[in-house]
Amino acid sequence: MAKVKKEVKILMIEDDLTLCDLVGSFLEKKGYVFYQHNTFEGAIDRVKQVRPDLIIMDLHFPDGNGLHLCKTLKDDKDYNKIPILVLTGRDYPVEKEVAMKSGVTDFFHKPMVYSKLTEKIDEILGESIKLTFWGVRGSVPCPGAKYAEFGGNSTCLQVKIPGQKKMLIIDAGTGLRVLGDEVDKSVENCEGRIFLTHAHWDHIQGFPFFKPLYKEGNKFQVHMPQQISGSTKEVLVDQMSYTYSPITSHMFKADLEYLTQTRGLQRYDGYSVEHITANHPVETAIYKFEIGKRSFVFAPDNELSTKDESSSKGKSYAYLKQFDSFVSGVDVLIHDSQFDYEEYQHKQRWGHSAWEIVVERSIKNGVKHLILTHFGPDLVDDDLFRIEEEAQEMARGTDTHVELAREGKVFRFPA
Repeated sequence: MAKVKKEVKILMIEDDLTLCDLVGSFLEKKGYVFYQHNTFEGAIDRVKQVRPDLIIMDLHFPDGNGLHLCKTLKDDKDYNKIPILVLTGRDYPVEKEVAMKSGVTDFFHKPMVYSKLTEKIDEILGESIKLTFWGVRGSVPCPGAKYAEFGGNSTCLQVKIPGQKKMLIIDAGTGLRVLGDEVDKSVENCEGRIFLTHAHWDHIQGFPFFKPLYKEGNKFQVHMPQQISGSTKEVLVDQMSYTYSPITSHMFKADLEYLTQTRGLQRYDGYSVEHITANHPVETAIYKFEIGKRSFVFAPDNELSTKDESSSKGKSYAYLKQFDSFVSGVDVLIHDSQFDYEEYQHKQRWGHSAWEIVVERSIKNGVKHLILTHFGPDLVDDDLFRIEEEAQEMARGTDTHVELAREGKVFRFPA
């Protein structure tokens, strides 16, 4: 698991052993430390033994009343800060009101939807920054069975910040459509910011298919550095002209503001952002986000050259120095890995990196966690499994943890 991730202990008090095992298996895969207790008797002692960060429990036991357990914990100053999440298949307002007065923090309704359970846990604990990869491909989307494990949608990242309801999205590749489908299921209106690194197709193709843009009451600000072809609005509106698309931007119902992303540190809701220019054929941002004391850098299109910094004092040397300074010591670096080293020899100055060079540079700069992304369309799952194994071997014995991005995977690190 990620070295930057703090251990979170969850105790489940539930007499259904099968349910406990299923929930435990799921949460352990997500990186939580899971404990269980299967009777009302001895539950308080188990809480004192484990001292969990969160209790998940039922209110109905054959040998006791869960409300009594909640109230006992509420009245104990040493344990009344532990949040309690109740699993229930019932929806009785009076029972809920009594439970809340007895110390219950929140409810989670059966049947279980496990992805929603982790969202609820994060909401309660309020301590994990979540990076969700909705697209990890570069150049073009890649459908097919050979891409099923790592995913075939092009670049899109969602960031969830504890305590913030406004959305934060980076890049609008075809993965944005999948994210939009999830958001559209919500009955509430949404708002947020979308930061685009640049206007190449694999980073904006999903924009016309983002369903929240067609819902009245939603509100988004869209940021991108000035492009040769025009401003943020001109680029995004032009790609939706009738020449290229049967739908146009005039069909949007959301309140949209198009912004040119300028240099310097800028502060928004719960985070700040700044950027440098990537080594890429067009004006492309490498974004650094700071959330409290944590930071991550997003660089999906960036060529790190093979030139050693001691061999030249020219442009390549200057850029590497700037890049090193920008990413030094960050908690998470998400970086372009379009090629392996052999392929890169034939595709230098295309604006993309060989993963081996990225790993070496990350170790040199003290990056705590490197996530490789923006995989070339020729790299199928078998290739990426091999690359991940080799990259982790390169970083073995260092302070840099390496993994590959996977579509749908959520990476957490403490705020």
